[in-house]
Amino acid sequence: MLINDIHKKHILGRTIAGIYVIECQKHGLLHAHILLFFAEDCKPHTVEDVDHMISAKLSNPETNKLAHETVAICMMHGPCGAGFPNAPCMEDGKCKKQYPRKFQSKTVTNVNIYPIYRCRDTGCTILVHGIELDNRWVVLHNVYLLTKYDAHINIEVCNNIHAVKYLFKYVYKGHDRATVEKSRQSNNATEGNVVEANEIKKYLDHCYVSTSEAAWRIFKFDMHE
Repeated sequence: MLINDIHKKHILGRTIAGIYVIECQKHGLLHAHILLFFAEDCKPHTVEDVDHMISAKLSNPETNKLAHETVAICMMHGPCGAGFPNAPCMEDGKCKKQYPRKFQSKTVTNVNIYPIYRCRDTGCTILVHGIELDNRWVVLHNVYLLTKYDAHINIEVCNNIHAVKYLFKYVYKGHDRATVEKSRQSNNATEGNVVEANEIKKYLDHCYVSTSEAAWRIFKFDMHE
């Protein structure tokens, strides 16, 4: 339905090409990485075009209650930072996703790779894990798609060739990989509990298929298009 909305109904604008790859994590549901190419007259050239397509704020609960609730549940990052050093996004004491973002009065597009999106201080906050979060913690989204699907849908504009190269590399990065070590310990006291190590067999290249991915493949859904 999402792909149909994008390519048939042109919800974001008339597309001329697009790719998607389904990524399988070791927990929860699968998700898709999608890269779209728009017709020249539908590309977001101006600041107004970008602001019309992408939102980085909490929707008004009075005028758009559904969007406000979906952003609150699905599109808030964190909390993280000094008070939450064990958050998954923390690396070397900083959030690797660069949250919280800075307040920005207007969108700036003449920068490398990604625009700097408008993120105004509206005074609107929500409570997440006992912490009040404002617009600086909102993940970029399209209000229409978010409201329709009631799910996490992150969307950004690429305005630099380096971003396109990165995205192609990202969507085709392959399966997640993990190193698992197995060893057998001897209970013979004379051997001093020496671990039997076979370095040749120590590293094996395996493919782990989670239940979500297994179900996806059983139903013969596409892994990429």
